[in-house]
Amino acid sequence: MEHKNLIGHDGAVHEGLLNGHTGFLIDVACDAGRYSVVHPYEKLDPARVTDTPLSCPSCVAANSPAAAQPHRGRLAHGYAEDVLAKADSRGYVPAKDDEGLRLAFESLAVENPPHRCLYTLIREHLTDMLTDRALAAPEGVPQVLVPYKRYTGGEVQAPVGPGDRLMYYSAAGGYFQYVRVEALEESPAGVVVTVREKEWPPFTWSAHELGRRFSKLDRAPMPSGAAER
Repeated sequence: MEHKNLIGHDGAVHEGLLNGHTGFLIDVACDAGRYSVVHPYEKLDPARVTDTPLSCPSCVAANSPAAAQPHRGRLAHGYAEDVLAKADSRGYVPAKDDEGLRLAFESLAVENPPHRCLYTLIREHLTDMLTDRALAAPEGVPQVLVPYKRYTGGEVQAPVGPGDRLMYYSAAGGYFQYVRVEALEESPAGVVVTVREKEWPPFTWSAHELGRRFSKLDRAPMPSGAAER
């Protein structure tokens, strides 16, 4: 997530909280809300980004070490960490087990409910954390890159390693094929990637074809001793 000073329609300079991959404005640091900077259905005009110091008193206060309440960006980050930790404790890969994330968020909402204004920020921080996991380069294997599409927007090239799940989409048949990477090996013709779908026999792809046909779903370490669904 990016923090940038923005000139609002109200004439004040606010701290904006933006998607670091798309530049989309998510919220501002004060309680005025994002519509103090952009009107409903309006995109953020790059001309509103400024180096001018904050002039919104509430945004200034939110960034003060003596602030009465945590900055909403940091507060949302803490909630996102809790959601991911709860999902991880279930023993399933979070991005694979969407139900795990939903249950974790519902559990958190009962135990320590966040204000509804924080939901989009929590989702953005959660997406950032899952993106960081997807971009973690595996050790000891040849580098093979495939697209990784972030939930809240933006696409990056992510390295592939054993245990990763990839998705192949056939637009003609509307068929979503999920495979798990078993091995990456050097060959005279280049890197060969072995994948397996369900319990079927494994098959191989060249690194080039893998990058053209598959996108990455997740990489998350399984807790020790946890059995996968």
